[in-house]
Amino acid sequence: MEHNPNLFFRSNLPAMLRDARARCAHELGTVEERLAFVPNASQGVIAAAASVVRRGTNVTTMSSNYGGVVLGLRSLVRRADAMIRELPSLPPTQATPSTCVAEVVDQLRDTDVLVIDHIVATSAQLNPIADIARAVRRVRPDCFIVVDAAHVAGQIVPPIPAGIDAWVSNFHKWVAAPRPSAALVAVSDRAANALEPLAGSWNAERGFPLSFDSQGTADLSAYLATPAALEFLARWSWSDRDTHCRNVVGAAADMLADAWGVELPTHPELRAPYLRIVPFPGRRHFTAAQEDAAIVTARTRLRAEIAVTSPGGVTGVRLSSFLYNDVTDYECLIGLPDLLS
Repeated sequence: MEHNPNLFFRSNLPAMLRDARARCAHELGTVEERLAFVPNASQGVIAAAASVVRRGTNVTTMSSNYGGVVLGLRSLVRRADAMIRELPSLPPTQATPSTCVAEVVDQLRDTDVLVIDHIVATSAQLNPIADIARAVRRVRPDCFIVVDAAHVAGQIVPPIPAGIDAWVSNFHKWVAAPRPSAALVAVSDRAANALEPLAGSWNAERGFPLSFDSQGTADLSAYLATPAALEFLARWSWSDRDTHCRNVVGAAADMLADAWGVELPTHPELRAPYLRIVPFPGRRHFTAAQEDAAIVTARTRLRAEIAVTSPGGVTGVRLSSFLYNDVTDYECLIGLPDLLS
């Protein structure tokens, strides 16, 4: 690229991007013409919503959805003179597959665009998106459904549910690709015809996904490297990877729950495969500052990097697992509540 930019950008890069898209699309169960690279899931979700939001559009999202995306949607509707509703969601201790569907459909009303998480970041809850989409189509057939699947690629197979319009997932989580690399997939035909990048593109008139390829002088090296991450993971079978990660995070969560004398809050059918929430003893609710302090305590006292969240008002540790983890990695957290008391 640096030796001969003219050759690289004009002649080499288009084919390299097509090849990278094709490899990633195959992994996700779609085709190259339906996948565009974006820097991260949040930007992809906002780009998908912005492509169809106009003056007077009614946007609906969940209060539990990823905070950065919710903030982005608020800004988007303000600029477009559109409207947004943020629906409340039940805490993990009360949510079931049927309530996840009902809390969306029963409050859908005149929604034009629905933005919903596939895996809720704060609670590690796996939403039944296919069931939600099916129910939405019965009462609001033309609703444009955008799914924020930031944590899904590499964790759920098949990753893309039926009945939606646009789906976005990061490759830098369980695909182990470099940042920034994520996929924006046009699932429906109308999404393929509508999706546009947030920034201007020399390929704008060529439509999706080529319109996402030529945005200024963006560094596309992470996109081109993502197939190498997929090839690396292919050294292990999907079954071996999936079994290992499920078993490790499940055993670690049970170990901490037993040590802390708590119950795991999430319905078994709503547990993300490689993520768990384990609440601290005493149903404590931390402020944001206390959550940050707990993270620092784990880092300095236990040499552990953790995520602390408070879904439904009860604070706990969000565990995750990957190929390099085993259950003993989590034993250091057994004494964490005592350090925070």
